[in-house]
Amino acid sequence: MNQQKINIPLLGVFLGVVSAVAAGLLSGVYIVTKPAIAINQQKKTDIALEQVLPEFDNVPSQETIMLRSGLDWPVKYYIGRKDGNMVGYAGEVVTPEGFSGDITVMVGLELDGSVRTVMVTANSETPGLGTVVTDRKVQKTIVDVVKGTEEQAGLPPNRFLDWYAGKTAGDKRWNIIKEGETVNGKTGATITSAAVCGAVHAVSKTAVENLNALSKGAE
Repeated sequence: MNQQKINIPLLGVFLGVVSAVAAGLLSGVYIVTKPAIAINQQKKTDIALEQVLPEFDNVPSQETIMLRSGLDWPVKYYIGRKDGNMVGYAGEVVTPEGFSGDITVMVGLELDGSVRTVMVTANSETPGLGTVVTDRKVQKTIVDVVKGTEEQAGLPPNRFLDWYAGKTAGDKRWNIIKEGETVNGKTGATITSAAVCGAVHAVSKTAVENLNALSKGAE
C-alpha cells in the first residue's frame, strides 16, 4: 500500500514530463512546417483567383480589402487589375454554417458586385453528398479516356454553384431551390447548400454596399 502511494506521485511526474516533451515536439513540427503550409495556401489562393477573376496582370493577393458582412463574417476582397484598371473583385468568406464544419467560399464579382463565378476552396462536407454541392470536378467518360479527349479550359461546371452567376444580392437572402432545371440546393444536402448560398449572398451584398471603398482599391 505504501509503495502504491509513493508511485502515484512519481507516475504523475512521469506523465507530466512525457506530456511536456510531446507538446514541445508538436510545437517544433508546427514551427518548421508553418512556412511551407503558408506557401501552399498562398499558391492555392492564387490559383483560385485566376479561375474566378477576369484576366488580370497585377497580383490580387497583394491588394486586398477586409470588410464585414451583415452576418458579421469578415469578407476578404482581392482586387483584379488589367493595365492599371480594375476588372473585377474576388470575395473570400468562411461560413461556419456547414454540415461538418467551416466552408471557405471564393466568389468572383463584376465591378457592380454581381456574381461572376463561385468556387468552394475548402470544406469537410460529406463525400458524395455535401461535396456534390461544393466541388467542381472534371467528369470523364470511358469514351473520353479511350479517345484521349483534352480537358476544356476554365472551371468544370457545377450546377449548384453556377446558379449564382449573373445574380446580385439584395437585402433578402436567396432561397434554396431543389427542383427544376436550375437549382442551388441538393436534396439530402440542404445544410451545405444553405451554407454556400449564405456565403455567396454575403460576399455579393457586402460588395454592393461598399462599392465606393472597393473602387478605391487597397490603401
